[in-house]
Amino acid sequence: MDQVSFEEIVSILARNGRPDLIAEFTENVKVDEDYKPPSFLKREKYSDDEGSAATEEEYSVSEDEEGFMSLK
Repeated sequence: MDQVSFEEIVSILARNGRPDLIAEFTENVKVDEDYKPPSFLKREKYSDDEGSAATEEEYSVSEDEEGFMSLK
């Protein structure tokens, strides 16, 4: 794990008053001293706000006498 993420997790646990989890975390998770973040980020080919992902799909549901739901 990189140093920044490690410190962020420890600080969140400290803010929430969990010294037991901090001790467990620092004991079991090690910082990778050789980690270097990538110099470039690969751009996602697909986006959630383009094309059919941006539109809501409509569907209808029926409920039986026992309360189970199914698509029509």
